[in-house]
Amino acid sequence: MNANSLPVSVRSALDRWFLVAVLVALALALVGGYVTYDTYVGEADTVVEQQTTGTWTVESEFDHAATVQRGTAVFTPGDRLENRQLYFTTVAPALDGTYTVNHTNTGGNPATATVELSLVVRAVEDIEGEQVVYWQTRDSLKTLDSVEIEDGGEVSTTVSTNVSAVLARIGATEEELGASPGETEVLVVADTVVEGSVAGEPFTDSRTERIEISPGRAVYRVSTDVEEQSSDEVTEQVTRTVEPSVLSLYGGPLLLLVGLFGVAILGLARRDDWLTVADYERARWEFETARDDFDEWISAFEIPESGERTVVPGESLADLVDVAIDSDRRVLEDGDRYAVVVDDLLYTYTAPPADDPLTESGSEPPQEDSDTPPANAAESDVDTSE
Repeated sequence: MNANSLPVSVRSALDRWFLVAVLVALALALVGGYVTYDTYVGEADTVVEQQTTGTWTVESEFDHAATVQRGTAVFTPGDRLENRQLYFTTVAPALDGTYTVNHTNTGGNPATATVELSLVVRAVEDIEGEQVVYWQTRDSLKTLDSVEIEDGGEVSTTVSTNVSAVLARIGATEEELGASPGETEVLVVADTVVEGSVAGEPFTDSRTERIEISPGRAVYRVSTDVEEQSSDEVTEQVTRTVEPSVLSLYGGPLLLLVGLFGVAILGLARRDDWLTVADYERARWEFETARDDFDEWISAFEIPESGERTVVPGESLADLVDVAIDSDRRVLEDGDRYAVVVDDLLYTYTAPPADDPLTESGSEPPQEDSDTPPANAAESDVDTSE
């Protein structure tokens, strides 16, 4: 590598900004060294995370059905009508409600469930967004006390409500009260508590669900109101080692090598004068830059002889282009010679040489011998008196 291996523009920029380039290379080396040390020698980075150690879920549902007790043209005694929105009071007056609770957990531990099923009959009314209960009765239908539910298992129980009997009961109550305020509701209510543990942590799930019956002399309508599945998880804090990224593994050493190599190359270049720009190189580079900038004003034509025109030499191509612009002319290019013809004036400019003029011939220009007469000496001795 030598000074001529790099373009003049690169050498000129590096020579002008040499200190900045060295500082940038040192900064790259320092950053690369730090990243490399931290990745391969320093302590590994760790993060604290929440890790799930166990989960549990509780889910429940209400199903209902009624058995046909009085046959008709469309129903046969003993037919089972299931999960309908409407049942016929005189055909199937007894509604069976089946309540089921299931439970799962990742630990495989059993849970215990306590379920209390009640029949609630009441008269209610909504007043200004609030529910007012005028009267209410509650009868216990069945109780399941601390029943064990295996992981993935379920517990189920069925209770029956005679809608015809409930209608008679409502009528008797209203007769006793002498009034029938609000609307009458018949509810089969399930109050449930499920308890268990997972990953050593206890959990409790409480829920209240119901079958809603709208009783009538001819038909009664049925709907269910159950809660969504409950689930939760048990977590613990764990410390995890963070594996270094690919950028850290390879980017750090690469930055270190690039930085050190850059400092070494810059130092060697300064020592061996690789960044030196000779005057003729700088002049030629400035000319070529200007030639590219003014290309739209230049045309390749043979420059005419000066003849009667006055020759006006210029100091730069930019000066010649200014003349061309002012006179609405083109700059003529003939090799390294440039000219603009304006009437009886010939503006000219000659590009600086591309090679060192002192070494173009391979040696210094020979010095003329002082004893050798000048080439035009003979002409000087010629008598011109004639």
